[in-house]
Amino acid sequence: MKWVITNNSSSQENFELIEDEKVLAGITFSKQTRFARIASHLGKRMFSFEKRGFLKPGEVIRNEYGIKLGKFEEIKPGAGKGMVKLDGKKYFFVYDQHNSGELVLYDELMQNSLLKCCFNAINPGINKTKSLLDNKFASLLLVLCWYSFQPNNTAVTKILSDTDLILS
Repeated sequence: MKWVITNNSSSQENFELIEDEKVLAGITFSKQTRFARIASHLGKRMFSFEKRGFLKPGEVIRNEYGIKLGKFEEIKPGAGKGMVKLDGKKYFFVYDQHNSGELVLYDELMQNSLLKCCFNAINPGINKTKSLLDNKFASLLLVLCWYSFQPNNTAVTKILSDTDLILS
């Protein structure tokens, strides 16, 4: 999978999540409101993002009703490693481990790779920032996790059920 930027105007940014040349989802960020609208085969949803924390900064994702769905935290700013909490489950990620621009998401014990996604096409400047919270990375990662771990997504659901069998 990979994120691709399709439009970057003064009022909004548009991205597409692509796998095997097929568009899985489209997302539009409003620069003024920090809201994102996602459209996919799962339907249309709206999310809000807010930065939280001083000593341990992170980003919180809320649905269109204001209910907290999850949180993004970096282990150490600039390290490219962190944690995503979504729907009560914890996942760890490693970004740009070998200057590949690729994100790998692991289960809570970091034993199994759950998904991979390339972020190169959206912003070559991600690697130059001090923190992944300084750009759209956290928001796109949270939306990617939400989309991928929906019960109707069979590919990732199969990976998760295989992982559950291995851990049992």
